[in-house]
Amino acid sequence: MSDVLSQEEINQLIEALMKGELKEEDLLKEEGEKKVKPYDFKRPSKFSKEQLRTFQMIHENFGRALSTYLSGRLRTFVDVEISIDQLTYEEFIRSVMIPSFIVIFTGDVFEGSAIFEMRLDLFYTILDIIMGGPGDNPPNRTPTDIETSIMRREVTNILTLLAQAWSDFQYFIPSIENIETNPQFVQIVPPNEIVLLVTASVSWGEFTSFINVCWPFSLLEPFLEKLSNRFWMMGRKPERIEERVEELKVASQSVPLTVQAVIGEAWLTLREVLNLQEGDVIRLNTHYKDEIRIDVEGKPKFRGIPGKYKGKYAVKITGEYTNGGEEE
Repeated sequence: MSDVLSQEEINQLIEALMKGELKEEDLLKEEGEKKVKPYDFKRPSKFSKEQLRTFQMIHENFGRALSTYLSGRLRTFVDVEISIDQLTYEEFIRSVMIPSFIVIFTGDVFEGSAIFEMRLDLFYTILDIIMGGPGDNPPNRTPTDIETSIMRREVTNILTLLAQAWSDFQYFIPSIENIETNPQFVQIVPPNEIVLLVTASVSWGEFTSFINVCWPFSLLEPFLEKLSNRFWMMGRKPERIEERVEELKVASQSVPLTVQAVIGEAWLTLREVLNLQEGDVIRLNTHYKDEIRIDVEGKPKFRGIPGKYKGKYAVKITGEYTNGGEEE
């Protein structure tokens, strides 16, 4: 309700005072009463309601993407519900079960680390199903190195979904720093620092478990200004898209490609292939002095001359293929 009264409300108060329906002492008493709001100094609120709403929106998008991903991996519909809480880091660590699957991760734009934690019942159920098992009766023990290696790839995919959910206001490339099973060995921030805890309730059939993502305040602080509805709407400007394109170009330059030097080709019938013996000669469609074709990911890209370099077979590029594989 607004503190400023309208003219109609003022007239009603004056009329009530004149008729004796309202006493002046009552108005003074209400004005003198102090409005006290409880404040917990052990758990101070570091985030505004607007920032929390935006954070909720971001991770609800993550929850939908996670539901789609897990439904495909587990071959059944998986429901994911997101909730957010604000607590101290010490309270979060105390709430983590021992043992548990704890992944410490960061991003290329972050100064600090965050935590991805998965309950072991969910860990072993997902692992068993993707390996072809029924996913029943998950054990309660520390994962082996092989199990951790398999699930590390799954968590990498999930963290990529998390980064995509963030991309509308802050794009980052996630990377795993370490994996632990005992929360007491995970100290990324002081115990009394405030963290935002994102809890994803994962369920299908009669099974329910949880995934937690812990965001320390010190990691989020440089981006708090962006955690607003105004910036959320502005985050889709063309310059943001151009910035992402440049970042993707840089990231794609480290992608490995298969390069093949094709000396020549021959077409044989099945009968001829079955009758091949040691010592037979297959005639190719190229002359030994001709340039050979160099394919990149199965597509013609360059021309070259075969030879040797430092005692190994090599090929020297002499030109390019253009027009969809036609030679210049």
